[in-house]
Amino acid sequence: MLVLAACGPKSEEPVDNAPEAAEDVTITWLRLAEWNEADPKIIETFEAEHPGIKVEVEEIPFSELVSQINLRFGADDDSIDVISADVPLVSSYGYKGWLLPLDDAFTAEEKADWLPAALDAGTYDGQLMAAPVSTSTQLLYYNADAFDAAGVTPPGQDERWTWSQVIDAAQQLQVVGDDDTVETWGFQWEQTTAAYQLLPLMGSLGGDYIGEGGLVVDGVVNSEPWVEAATFYYDVFNTYKVAPQGDAVNGPDLFVNGNLAMLIAGPWQISNFAENAEFDWNVSRHPYFEGGEVATSTGSWHLGVNSLTKHPEEAKAFVRWLSTGEGAEMWWRDGSHDFPAQQSVLAMFATSEEFNEVPMSFNRVAADEATQGPIPRPVTVGYLEYDQIFRDTFQDIRIGTDPVEALGTMVDRLVSEFAKYE
Repeated sequence: MLVLAACGPKSEEPVDNAPEAAEDVTITWLRLAEWNEADPKIIETFEAEHPGIKVEVEEIPFSELVSQINLRFGADDDSIDVISADVPLVSSYGYKGWLLPLDDAFTAEEKADWLPAALDAGTYDGQLMAAPVSTSTQLLYYNADAFDAAGVTPPGQDERWTWSQVIDAAQQLQVVGDDDTVETWGFQWEQTTAAYQLLPLMGSLGGDYIGEGGLVVDGVVNSEPWVEAATFYYDVFNTYKVAPQGDAVNGPDLFVNGNLAMLIAGPWQISNFAENAEFDWNVSRHPYFEGGEVATSTGSWHLGVNSLTKHPEEAKAFVRWLSTGEGAEMWWRDGSHDFPAQQSVLAMFATSEEFNEVPMSFNRVAADEATQGPIPRPVTVGYLEYDQIFRDTFQDIRIGTDPVEALGTMVDRLVSEFAKYE
């Protein structure tokens, strides 16, 4: 275990106010079932350092976690003390009064160690409502053997292609059989219609993700950067036809099976491809539009404390431990494996020898990319509605709906949904 002393608390003032109880206090952490292989020593270490506090874990699949939080918090359930919150939903939870402010649990130095985008995304109405545990970014994965076969020079690991370069290469890399069936697709996104992965298209063109107050969409979602980005997205599937319109097989599976030349995906796929891909592959930086800005996806899981918890100080102590210092690094190594949101922990990727060799060295590229142009998803109390309508809109564009028409419909739907928050 590589533990960075620089990650630890740097303030002389104690902020861990958890009382030493005569009897153990048990707090419940509601988190993803997908983390069920997290090393128990993470919680064991916390409990050893905080006598009197026990942590029980309740695990919910990703597909059900948001609905479970909405259902149980909406019913004033105080049996949950800590939740893992998908960061764009923090504003919604804060708006509903479901989270306890956490500013008093952290020093200024600890807050400054988080990536600024992660800190901002966990803040609502001027208060820290959820502490960053993880961050994320995206890489361009490519099948080096496919590039060799097509006689196309791939990008270097630290090279950032323009979207034009990606599409030009995709057209050359695509392989079509004698029966006109595509054997190798040129390009695909991992999350084909998700705001998380597609918003950097708009960001690279200088577009905003949402308007003032987190509820204005007219003049934003139908602005020129959005139209240009949505038109590019339309062309990928309908004009150049270098990406499949359907979801019969997802992008990572297509890639690992050798049927996809390039894929935009998160660093969580590094271990998957290292274990399962039977061809030479590599990574490079996330693309951008020529003449535009570097814009990358960011955001991941934060920890929040139930405003109705019976054990607020114990819950805050756990949140602080897991989102700073030793706990944060342990959670990256032995828990979620999502990239840490702490700048001091991210720094180890640049210096530790364990990241010198392929494929672990790809994590080094991703760690630096996490600091390059990260733009959080919209901070809005209506993010659930925003995300679903975004997905519907870009699915329509993907299968051939005119981008201007689709974005106009998106504005109308969002205006209608957001009216309840005004």
